[in-house]
Amino acid sequence: MPRRKTISYSQLRVGIVVLIALGIFITTTLYITREGGLPLLGGQYTLYSYLGDVNGLKPGAPVHLSGVEVGSVTGVAFAEPEAPRPVRVTLQLRQDIRDRVTTNSQLSVGSLGVLGEKMVSIDPGPPGGEPLPDGGVLEGEAGDPIKGIITDASQTMKDVRDLIAGVQRGEGSLGAILKGDEFRNKLMDFVSRAQAVFQRMSSGEGTLGKLINDPELYDNLKGLSADLNTITTRIREGEGGLGKLASDPETAASLSDMIRQLDAVSARMAEGEGSIGALVTEREFYDKLNSLSGNIDSITARVNRGEGTMGALVQDRELYENLAATTGELQGLIKDIRADPQKYLRIRVSLF
Repeated sequence: MPRRKTISYSQLRVGIVVLIALGIFITTTLYITREGGLPLLGGQYTLYSYLGDVNGLKPGAPVHLSGVEVGSVTGVAFAEPEAPRPVRVTLQLRQDIRDRVTTNSQLSVGSLGVLGEKMVSIDPGPPGGEPLPDGGVLEGEAGDPIKGIITDASQTMKDVRDLIAGVQRGEGSLGAILKGDEFRNKLMDFVSRAQAVFQRMSSGEGTLGKLINDPELYDNLKGLSADLNTITTRIREGEGGLGKLASDPETAASLSDMIRQLDAVSARMAEGEGSIGALVTEREFYDKLNSLSGNIDSITARVNRGEGTMGALVQDRELYENLAATTGELQGLIKDIRADPQKYLRIRVSLF
């Protein structure tokens, strides 16, 4: 019969210490290497999300809720054929944030930094949603901002290349400027004409040329400017009519009173007062004035045709000359009577 091996107390104590140390090491390792801030034992639940493009997302990637790490990605695989999108992402989340991930929440795939390390971000969405159950589906879309920026930049560069190619082919206004012979010829002709104009100006031809080269014209303009300054100064000092109008309150008051009187006259005319007002507003007065004008035109026409005494006087030269001769003789008779009244005025007195 074999002998039974006995273990001393010291050996047992060493074994117990080693087991405790190994347990502490395993626990510390699990705590340090745990993913997404998940608890070591329990307190977790699972959600799924279907995406069209995970953009390189891998298991182990962290899950952030409003920027706080609350779990990790435990699986990325192709979904079943009847799924709404081709890729299914499995999320392991903390139980204590369950009320914050609701039917209004949305998942998106992004990058942690410039190096492109992928992560999952959950937007809580507006309040009022129902919390998702364990094994529920979280609505999500793949959307990497850096990838979007790169895509937009690539499209922009393509548009720039197409634009440059079009310009090189002579398309558009800029292409016509750079490649079109007709536009280049017009531009050269314009430059030649501009050079000719500048040469004429340099030689003193034309108004601008004289202004640039003729000192007399410059002196005249300078003198004109000085005269204008003098006139402006005199007006400011109250000299002359404009100066009084600008600085004399009495003149300004008189002008204002005259304007008020003109306004009153205009108002009376508009109301039909006076002859001018009646002419403006009353049709009867206008008709009478128009009739009078017509009568005067008729009389003038008859006079021009030689009708009547006035017409004969105007048109008949003989009658005019006879009238002039008679007037002359009458003036001579009056002159003789004044010179010798007794010759023409004799008074006889007889008594019966």
